[in-house]
Amino acid sequence: MRISSAVTLALTALLVASTLGTVVATPATAFESEPDSPTVDRHLSESPSFQSTSQEGQHLTSSATANGTALEPAEPKQEIRIEVAEDGDAHWTIESHFLVTDDEDEALFEEFAEAVVSGDRDVGYDVQTFEASAAVASEATDREMTIQNAGWDDPRLDAPDDEDADEIDDEDQVQVGVISYSFTWTNFATDDDDRIYFGDAFETPGEDETWFPGLADGQRLVVETPPGYGLETPTTLTWDGPHQFEAGDLEIVFLRGASPTSVGSWWILAGVVGLILGAGGYVLYRYLRRAYDGESPLERLPTSGGSERAVDDGAEPTTPRSEDEVESAQSPATGTQIEFDEAADDVDLELLSDEERVHRLLRQNGGRMKQANIVKETGWSNAKVSQLLSQMDDDDEIEKLRIGRENLITLPEVDPTEID
Repeated sequence: MRISSAVTLALTALLVASTLGTVVATPATAFESEPDSPTVDRHLSESPSFQSTSQEGQHLTSSATANGTALEPAEPKQEIRIEVAEDGDAHWTIESHFLVTDDEDEALFEEFAEAVVSGDRDVGYDVQTFEASAAVASEATDREMTIQNAGWDDPRLDAPDDEDADEIDDEDQVQVGVISYSFTWTNFATDDDDRIYFGDAFETPGEDETWFPGLADGQRLVVETPPGYGLETPTTLTWDGPHQFEAGDLEIVFLRGASPTSVGSWWILAGVVGLILGAGGYVLYRYLRRAYDGESPLERLPTSGGSERAVDDGAEPTTPRSEDEVESAQSPATGTQIEFDEAADDVDLELLSDEERVHRLLRQNGGRMKQANIVKETGWSNAKVSQLLSQMDDDDEIEKLRIGRENLITLPEVDPTEID
């Protein structure tokens, strides 16, 4: 059964508007304390939340009040962590973080956390919420998906990380209270031989959109590489809000046995390779200079335009040619261009890097192509092409323009608005 756009948006809103301490559409009475329970202020509804950044006015701040004492959020206020397994299942953990600065804060945190975990406080996280999203993803990917082992984890107190430590005067007396909800989402990714394809489950059925539109300020998304795997194409695995996602932005390919190299390490590696190639080019240049007695090969080539040529001893000067002969010599013979094109097509594609193949395709198609056509021409997966083009766009090797539901890819020197 096909799920309409309206239902999809409703499911999305339900998923991302769920908050630790609040659901935006829930009446305030749902958060009133029992007579014998400690007072928790209504503004706890603004605690770290799994919510859409499109909902204006909703900020990821968190506070709990008891006897006038506020519980402040730690940074990041919320962390959404996805651990990808080799079989394609994904373990999700949604953590909300609070600063605990003294015994009073600790008592407040423990009391509130216990109420959340025991179910005494309805804060909008339940298995039905995520099952609704799994149904949307299942239709979009045509894979059967289930939500398993969903529930609250034991609350804990951690030492502050570097982000919080920078804002704390007395680090020894401060801890971070963590309340987390976790579950396993089966078949979230797909495995194919030595590769795991991640990210298509974020898409909506029949539409080039995503039900995970972005992160709000204070949210962080972390995707963890499966054990024994690395990135096939360098990309980031951590995003901090505010951040907007488009369809395909979260598609990642993990390769078995590849080094788990980060984006920063890739740039370092690229710099080292560039340095080696530069040094090798300089050595080759010096060798050619010596081989030609100080005269470079370019200097030994005859120049065009009727310049004088060197005449060997005993050789007769060349006889002047008629204008017709000169014009004939300067004009390519019939079939020359065809032979050049055929030679270009004889290039062994296996010797080209992925980026070189994309550049070659763009040059053969007037400097611009639809992303879908690049997928068709190369035979690569949508995930691989999406990640590769995003990286090339970040490196200013191409321009990526969104037109409706299509991505138009152009070379930097090509005007995408120009019509041939």
